[in-house]
Amino acid sequence: MVRIVTRLGTIRKELEDKEADIDFKIGTIVGKLRAIVADEDVDFKANDVKPIKIQEIKVPANHICLLYAYAENRYGHTIAVGEETPLPISMDRTVDHATFVAALDGEIKKNDLIGVLTLLPTELMR
Repeated sequence: MVRIVTRLGTIRKELEDKEADIDFKIGTIVGKLRAIVADEDVDFKANDVKPIKIQEIKVPANHICLLYAYAENRYGHTIAVGEETPLPISMDRTVDHATFVAALDGEIKKNDLIGVLTLLPTELMR
């Protein structure tokens, strides 16, 4: 009996692992969704723009970040996320704070959902 050895099994496993890390697919575009969760309590008035410490979110190298437009918090919207030292897209990054714009007077409590971050893989051309 002859046994044909190929990398097919290894390739299938790699694809399964990759698909397990994907949260959504639109046509051929795949991406990940990450909850933006407050890591502190913050009081605010309507129209305030304040930074909020958030639970860390890992952003893999060569992924762009988009904020989900649907308001996930009744008091306002997360308009940006970042880290103390901005790094290039070609490096792994970790976001640990968000900028929140209040639409109503209120309070964000630790562990409140304040937004959703969409991560899309990119292929750099230059």
